[in-house]
Amino acid sequence: MLIEQLTLSPLDGAAGVAMTMLAPGLDSEQVRVDIAVLEPGSSLPKHPAGRDQAFYVVAGTGQVAGDDDVPADVGPGDLVTWEAGEQHTTWATTTLTAVIVQRRAS
Repeated sequence: MLIEQLTLSPLDGAAGVAMTMLAPGLDSEQVRVDIAVLEPGSSLPKHPAGRDQAFYVVAGTGQVAGDDDVPADVGPGDLVTWEAGEQHTTWATTTLTAVIVQRRAS
């Protein structure tokens, strides 16, 4: 058994957002798992997904939007998926914690 204390690092260009990699997966070129913590009022700026992406909200509330820029409310237990290349963004209304799993097509 291994117990580690992970440190969140501020995300450049996104005030109030911090992230850390939980696990690179079996092949870090294919799968990556991160955790993101967004402070209330912060956002991940609109950007294209570099890989197929699953965004699972563990705690807190916020909104997400895809290519259509239509916001949708999210909270604990919600899973949002974006395909590689799809433009998307996330805003936090309360402190929002999410697990992000990214998978590159083989």
